[in-house]
This record gives sequence, structure tokens and C-alpha cells, in this order.
Amino acid sequence: MKNPYLSLVLTGRNDNYGGDFRSRLQHCVSNAHKQLKSAGITAEILFVNYNPVEENEPIERFIEWPKSDEQVSIRIVTIPNLVHQLLVKDGQRKDVPVLEYLGKNAGIRRAKGEFILSMNPDIILTENVINELKKLSKDSYYRANRIDFSGDLASAHELKRVFLKGHDYPFSSLDQLPALRFKNRFANAWKCFTPNISSILNRLSKPVYYEHTANRFHCNVSGDFMLIHRDYWFELGGQHENTSISLHVDSLMVVQAAHLGLKEKVLEHPIFHQEHERRYDATKVNPEFEKAYRYFEEQSALMIQQQKPEKYNGAHWGLAKFDLPEMNL
Repeated sequence: MKNPYLSLVLTGRNDNYGGDFRSRLQHCVSNAHKQLKSAGITAEILFVNYNPVEENEPIERFIEWPKSDEQVSIRIVTIPNLVHQLLVKDGQRKDVPVLEYLGKNAGIRRAKGEFILSMNPDIILTENVINELKKLSKDSYYRANRIDFSGDLASAHELKRVFLKGHDYPFSSLDQLPALRFKNRFANAWKCFTPNISSILNRLSKPVYYEHTANRFHCNVSGDFMLIHRDYWFELGGQHENTSISLHVDSLMVVQAAHLGLKEKVLEHPIFHQEHERRYDATKVNPEFEKAYRYFEEQSALMIQQQKPEKYNGAHWGLAKFDLPEMNL
């Protein structure tokens, strides 16, 4: 295959993260392959097999992978445990099973597509979303609203929550989406405007939203869908690799892309996320999470002030120095 129009980069490993990772990955890959084939888009699905569990079924047999052909190819790049141990040995990064953004960067670095979509391996891309990807602009970065669901999206399912720019809302029907989008635009505009009239609001004892980066840019759940032309992934040097935890690294990438001069475009149609268990409870106060959010706000404020992106990785981002095993299916 010649270099494809689009690369989908996913990362994970051959374990049961979230209680049902195998089935979620199967649905994600099978659906993406089907939609790309149907739309006639030349593409590759590149899965980064991060720190695989040796005693588990190998990744090539972990799910039923589609067969590569001239239109859509399947590639698997493996980051072995020995490489993972080198990445965490100094204690600067938390030793979790998958270092998400190091894995995604390794895939982005090795992707062959003109446009590269970094996404999570439990996202369902609908036919409408795929059709929106047929005519992409190099001078834009693309984001998508996300709807969480449980069950089988093709038949019996329950919609849970929608994540829009800056805010998320309980959600049970697609009929709610137009009204929520209108409400959301108003909420974002108000939060961005309050610093300009802070003196008045202070006299009235009304809240002023000074930290409003997420209302200015679509930072919400951006690890699930971040699409940029390959030239700009490389110009920015990938996603921040040197944070202690992965939280808000994806949000920071949105602000970096915006301050590179790229236009934000939010897809008209939403993506769907298969709901699952998590390692942590997001409703509980966690000092590490608070620290990560503070860092995101500080770095975003710096870029907004300077009107240029920060670049966090060196020339060898994406594990460029490592000769990673690869297989084509």
C-alpha cells in the first residue's frame, strides 16, 4: 500500500483493563475497519501493544484482527516490558501498566498517514463521523463530542453522558443534543467573558471564571479523538511524554495545536465511548489529579499569554531511538 490518507493510532495491551477490554477493542477495531472500507478511505489501523503480559494470549490472537488489503492495513507495534522498565526506572513517571501517551507517540511517530488520528481503543466511529473525515484541512485540528453508552450500540444500549466543549451532561437521547449544544455555547461564552467584567461581578459577589481554558478550546476527553496533519504532529513533537501521570496531557495537546495557529473544528457528529470500570474514582479528591490539573492550567495560561505553543519533548520523541518490533496482519 502507498502511504494512506489516514492513520488511526490506538494503544493498549493484552489484558482485561476495565473488565472487558478484549470485547471493547474488538468492537472498536472491527467497526473502524468496516466504516473505513465502506467509505473508500485509504487508511491504516496502527495498534501500539504496550508492555504486553507475557503469560496472556499474544496480541495477534487476542482479538480477531481484520486482514490487511490495499485499502486498509493493520499494523501492530510492540513496546516490550524491557523498554517500559527503562521509561519508569528513574521514578519520574508513575509505573502503571500502560504509559498512554508514550505509547500513542510511538505510534504517531511511525504512522504513515497524511492525517493522524490519536484515539482510544474503545471508541466507536459512526458512518457519519467517517464521512466527515473524507475532506480534511491541513490547517485545522479536529475534535469530537463524546457520548458514553453501555450495552450494544447496534441494538440494546443505554446512553449515559455527553462530553461537549468545556462541560459534560447526563444524556439519554440523541434528541437532546441540539438543545445541549446551544446551552453549552452560552455557558462557554459566559465563562470566557467574566474576566472582562470581573470588577462588576466582584461587587455583586458573583463568580468569575478566570481558569477557562477548557471553555475556550475543546479539551474535554481529547485523548479519545485528536486528529492533526502529520506535519504538525511532528512540528509539535508529539504529546507531552515527561509528566508523572497521563492526566490532562491530551488537553494540553489541544492548546498546543491551537497556538500553532491551527483552527479548531469540532465534528458535527459525535463519537461513542464504550463505558467501563476504571482504576480510580474520579469523584474523590486526589492530590495527584489536582497537581496535574494545575500544571495544565499553568502551561495553558503561558501559551495564551505568549501566543505560541510550548514543545515538551526532544528530537527523539515517540521512542525514536528504539527499534520496536512490528507486525503486519
